[in-house]
Amino acid sequence: MKRTLYTFAILALLSGCSDTQPETPASAPPPTKPAEQPAAPAESASTEPAPKPTALFDILGIASKSEADVEAALGKPTETETGNWTLLPSEEKTPYVLHFYEIESGKVEALFIEGKAARISFYPKDEFKYPDDAIKAMRAVGLAVEDGAEPDSEAPHFLNFGRVDGFFAAHVVKDLEGSPENIGYVKVITEERYK
Repeated sequence: MKRTLYTFAILALLSGCSDTQPETPASAPPPTKPAEQPAAPAESASTEPAPKPTALFDILGIASKSEADVEAALGKPTETETGNWTLLPSEEKTPYVLHFYEIESGKVEALFIEGKAARISFYPKDEFKYPDDAIKAMRAVGLAVEDGAEPDSEAPHFLNFGRVDGFFAAHVVKDLEGSPENIGYVKVITEERYK
């Protein structure tokens, strides 16, 4: 009998030294790991298009309009010049009227040939770097220009973007009289004969 008691004592001792975990009662919650904090969302490119900048001037609103329509949109001109324009390719001479306007966002020149605004230049008060901000400057006058658009041709002092929004030409011109590192003005020419 002593032997039996010794055997039970040794078994009890050995079971206490076992690597197995004792069973937990059914009512006790299972052990949990400390809660992990979710990782901060990574900065990712937005899938929404970038907002279009507000136009400083609506060049489309006055292009090919009469002097009265342009005056209704921009107010009375601050200065006026007249002369003769040579239509191309016919080389025919025709009178023109050039009006200068002051608006809140800059200056506008509208050259009226055959009774309509045929060549329009906008001189923004805001600074745009030449040539880096050419697309921004064209958008500032309301032209729809795609990101990364390349000029059709260029010269040391201007970029010609060709046909934009149905115009014969859209030019971005360096500010040669003030700050040559900036854009001086954006000009549109409505038709080839007015170039």
